[in-house]
Amino acid sequence: MNAKDKKWLSDHFGKEVLFDESMSRHTTFGIGGPADALLYVRTDQQIKDLTRWANDRGHPVMILGAGSNLLVREGGIRGLVLRLVNGFRGIEQNLEGSPSGYVTIEAGAGVLLRQLAKYALDRGLAGLNFGLGIPGTVGGALRMNAGAWGACMADTVTSISVLRKGGDIATMAKEELRFSCRTLDLEEGSIILRGAFQLKRVERESLQRDAIQMQKKRRASQPLSLPSAGCVFRNPPGGMSAGELIDKAGLKGFQKGEAEISTRHGNFIVNKGHANAADIIALVGHVKEAVFKRFGVTLELEVVIVGQEAGS
Repeated sequence: MNAKDKKWLSDHFGKEVLFDESMSRHTTFGIGGPADALLYVRTDQQIKDLTRWANDRGHPVMILGAGSNLLVREGGIRGLVLRLVNGFRGIEQNLEGSPSGYVTIEAGAGVLLRQLAKYALDRGLAGLNFGLGIPGTVGGALRMNAGAWGACMADTVTSISVLRKGGDIATMAKEELRFSCRTLDLEEGSIILRGAFQLKRVERESLQRDAIQMQKKRRASQPLSLPSAGCVFRNPPGGMSAGELIDKAGLKGFQKGEAEISTRHGNFIVNKGHANAADIIALVGHVKEAVFKRFGVTLELEVVIVGQEAGS
């Protein structure tokens, strides 16, 4: 990024733009090289203007949620990394048009999923309890069709608003959304701005009991005390989960550098201190090879790997 482009960004965003910002400060792995520019974007108009400018200047644009489910290589990220704040972090109830016994909630893409789930839980609205333990944003959770405990984002979403690559903002109804296992198929370059969810009114105490049980199971089975990106691999269809396959392949505790396959949950890779992206990627390769050799199953990544190799 040249000096002219940096000046334009500084003139328009001031302290809201950080140049050569280490992504290790913005990912749950605590790993990652510098982004050319990281910007905090507050409004629909800002993101429309910024993406139009970036397209004209040839700068790639990446949306950063909570930095979970993400691994950034040491060479960092070229172009712009955007964090959606302020106007993208609101939650509202829409009482019109919902069937009897249901409530529609609208949430910005920058809202933490666990915050949205807690909002619903406190109001006795069922359908998002699974999100209490997922450390991502609403936008990222929709993009990945995040899920747990047999539920996922596709179960309750009724529509999403997206900024299309051409610069217009469109609302897409659920019937237009192509969800599948841990993914939402959107037009390339589309950016999710907010989502609407239809939730059922239930007894609040019953919902709280379910939430407590989910959280107990999560704390008992996941390595929450060490940096990670959550589940590394998607569960293959049918048969054993990715974690079970990794466990039965005898891989728990296996290390590359300071990256380790968790001894508590086989589908988690943890950063034991100073792991780098190369350690994580090497460990991913080892796991895939060992599981395929043992079971003939090809594991697919759930974690997204971005950025350039160190020194490139």
